[in-house]
Amino acid sequence: MTKKIAVLVGSGSQTSISQIVAHHLAKVAPAGLTFNFVQIADLPLYDRDSDNQEIASYQRFRAEIAASDAVLLITPEHNASFSAMIKNAIDIGSRPMGQSLWIGKPAGIVSIGAGAAGGVRAADQLRTVCSGSFVNMPTAPFAANVGGVFNGVVGENGEIVSEPVKNMLAGFIESYAAFVNRF
Repeated sequence: MTKKIAVLVGSGSQTSISQIVAHHLAKVAPAGLTFNFVQIADLPLYDRDSDNQEIASYQRFRAEIAASDAVLLITPEHNASFSAMIKNAIDIGSRPMGQSLWIGKPAGIVSIGAGAAGGVRAADQLRTVCSGSFVNMPTAPFAANVGGVFNGVVGENGEIVSEPVKNMLAGFIESYAAFVNRF
């Protein structure tokens, strides 16, 4: 059975390495996963007052999350944490109170960082948020952490060229597929 994966990328930059990693994962994913890249860069910042408003981008986003079987969160490490875009999307999907769309959807985490650790802190913090009471997503007990991104991970053509990174991402997406298929 094919699983629909909502892919949320926490960077909207045209030169985003997070976007490059996300598209690489889509290329090497097993046949049983279908990726839907969900736009989050256009979402206004969440505020409780917006619960009573008809915000078109919120409605589109929530419909895409509701239609998914699982979620893949791909975030750059920003100031030792995950991106504000990802946090905003999680907040929007968990509200209004009692209407969280995340509950029970298996999550995978990929972090990208300039340092050798590859955004491990961002991944750990994101895992904590995913397990929170209004989100409550079963989260894979492993993450892909892409580090040293300015040291030859990506080639001039915008493709991942580092063989160790390619191998790590291939292993991650295979393990993530197996994790998702448990649900």
